[in-house]
Amino acid sequence: MLPNMKFYIVSIASIFLALAIGIYIGFSLNSKDFLIEQKEGIVEGLEKQFADLRSENDNLKNEMEGLEKENQLYKDFSKAVYPEVIKNKLNGIKIAIIETTDDYVYSGLGQDLKMAGGNVVSITTIKDDFDDEEFLKKIYENHNIAKKEGKSYVQQAMEDLTNYIITSEKSPIIDYLNEDNIIGTVGEYNEPVDYIIVAGGANTEDPNRVNLIDKEIIEFAKKNNIPVIGIEKENVNYSYISYYKDLRITTVDNADTIMGKTALILAMEGRPGNYGVKSTSEELIPNVNYPITNE
Repeated sequence: MLPNMKFYIVSIASIFLALAIGIYIGFSLNSKDFLIEQKEGIVEGLEKQFADLRSENDNLKNEMEGLEKENQLYKDFSKAVYPEVIKNKLNGIKIAIIETTDDYVYSGLGQDLKMAGGNVVSITTIKDDFDDEEFLKKIYENHNIAKKEGKSYVQQAMEDLTNYIITSEKSPIIDYLNEDNIIGTVGEYNEPVDYIIVAGGANTEDPNRVNLIDKEIIEFAKKNNIPVIGIEKENVNYSYISYYKDLRITTVDNADTIMGKTALILAMEGRPGNYGVKSTSEELIPNVNYPITNE
């Protein structure tokens, strides 16, 4: 009886063990199939996403190409109509350009101003060493040139130079500034000017230089009733426009572009404001429907 019972128990245990093994094998096979199906689903999903991204990228590329073509058409149109837009706007106006740093060159503006009927009589460049107070002091003292009370030597030199540019009255300091390569001068300085363009912007931030040089030019021009406009190129490392606005003069912050040159000439015609594309601007270009005024 006992051996039969033992056999019976072993048989039942074997059945359950076999059942457990079968369940495990079946689960493993099903899990493998499930993972394969899941992997295939993920791959199909990724392939669809890549296909969608490729399609979207192609659409964006085509759209960009269309925009570039359209933009080029606008540029070509602007270049074509630009001479007519600015024609005779500045007839007979004698203009002086003063570059207040030698970081950026603005001499190319002369041709545009000439196309508008203006006459650029001089281009003056203020070199980096101009704000060296001790160096200027030596020049003034060595040559017994007077300095006004309350002014620094930098301010006095800037006033003497601006007066020379505006009125053609030459201080002895001018020749020494030229000799020491502290300024660069191109053009004629033997006749008064009607308008001053202060061309700023710099590679590095230097508020003190703006106050000593640009501010001195602007305030002296205003005292002598000479209109003045402040400009800079669209891409300068350090913008002067906010300083010019504080001094309450008209500004153009993209004067190296067709749009900016148009704004410059229309503004000089008698439409004061702050023009350009930067956050400091208030309008893109002057509204030609507004009446011409004296700034």
